[in-house]
Amino acid sequence: MKDLIETLYPLNRCLLGEGYDKGLEYINNIIKLDILEFPSGTEFGTWKVPNEWIVRDAWVKDPDGNKIIDYKKDPLSLVIGIKPFHGIVTLDELRKHWYYDEDNHDAIPYMFKFYPKENIEMGDRAIGQSLNEWGFCVRKTDVLEKIPQGCENGICMPELKEIDPEVGKIMVEGGDYKPKWKDKLKEGDYEVFIDTEYKPGTMKLGVHTIKGDEREILLFAHLDHPFQANDNLSGVACLVDLAQRLKSKHTIKIIFCPETIGSIAYAMTQDLSKVDFMLAVDICGNDNSIALQKTFTPHRINDIAQLALFSLEKDFRRGAFRATIGSDEYVFNDPEINIPGIMLSRHNYKEYHNSDDTPDKINYEKIEEMGKAIEKIIEYWDKDFIPKRNFKAPLRRSKYDIQSSNPQFNLSWDYMIYGMDGKKSFAELCSMYGLSFEHSYNAITKMIEDEKINCVNPSKKSVKKTTK
Repeated sequence: MKDLIETLYPLNRCLLGEGYDKGLEYINNIIKLDILEFPSGTEFGTWKVPNEWIVRDAWVKDPDGNKIIDYKKDPLSLVIGIKPFHGIVTLDELRKHWYYDEDNHDAIPYMFKFYPKENIEMGDRAIGQSLNEWGFCVRKTDVLEKIPQGCENGICMPELKEIDPEVGKIMVEGGDYKPKWKDKLKEGDYEVFIDTEYKPGTMKLGVHTIKGDEREILLFAHLDHPFQANDNLSGVACLVDLAQRLKSKHTIKIIFCPETIGSIAYAMTQDLSKVDFMLAVDICGNDNSIALQKTFTPHRINDIAQLALFSLEKDFRRGAFRATIGSDEYVFNDPEINIPGIMLSRHNYKEYHNSDDTPDKINYEKIEEMGKAIEKIIEYWDKDFIPKRNFKAPLRRSKYDIQSSNPQFNLSWDYMIYGMDGKKSFAELCSMYGLSFEHSYNAITKMIEDEKINCVNPSKKSVKKTTK
């Protein structure tokens, strides 16, 4: 995993182009990929595959001829997707074309503009002026400097005043410290040079297939986001590693693609009629707990994912569809596509979408932990079934080693047995009544062997829609 992230990190992995293609080729040398190709201009609903963006050089020189912004030194300094420009501008004009991160003063924000009518993507923390045809990303400390003040990093010490005679309390002055900034650059003419080009290209998706039965599970990790490590080379590394050991009775397809437009292309052109669910993995190499974002409409994959994460005995978070961020699961949850999709990530983290998201910050143990979570989800999906009890009267729990001194545990089993109506899956019942999937599965297996429980494979009852 470490070699993959360190090798692919320096590549200019835009939605399509040489850097992205090299990344896909590197993965193909580890696990076999089938390549799907979509030329620039191909339309999918309201989306269109953009042209390839090529950048050769970009810089800004101050009135003395010194480079104050240099793409070759800081490749994130150029807003990704910007058109070419060469000219002389004033400092006031230059201010309208730079963007910086308000929270991380010493980091360069990651920003992009791939579609003609979109605003520059800059998140909640970066600021700038209005949308322009060209733009640079800078460290705030490169263009502004703090005005020295009497207090830093917290609350100023209040100045004691006289005692208020009416209330008998000491009056104070002071408040939250908010640093003030002033221009670091001097007035004058600045030369701006941006040597970029758009030309028709081919967007590529890499698909690795682990053969099983006719039912399919899709795992997605986006390969774009140049000069970002955790977002999302960590997800790519996780799935490449997982591909070499993952087992399932179902066919698993692992897809590496440009985020959003790539998953749209897949969903609009491939046969989805046999797909049970999809899972997007994104941002998994930092220390935050795993966040599970559920499907748009209720689905048992949510229960299975929760039970799998519980089994790891690690802290995790749960949220509604796109509760924090979204990735390629966004596309498949569209009711017109109708494939349940969940997302696993460790969002948020300090280095998100800025130049500090570097390979040296990656926690590889956390990536491995994410891989184990995905394995467990697929294992539980393979095992899940719809139980229907085949006996009357309450279950004698001691016969199946599930009698406990804990009355709540016993009650949960009573609810579980009474809830086996032939409609709800085993995972749904476990989730409803707070029972461990694995412990409960062992007990239920014995009941099936005793012909006390009938079971149905829920996948065979599913009706999926083919979208082309």
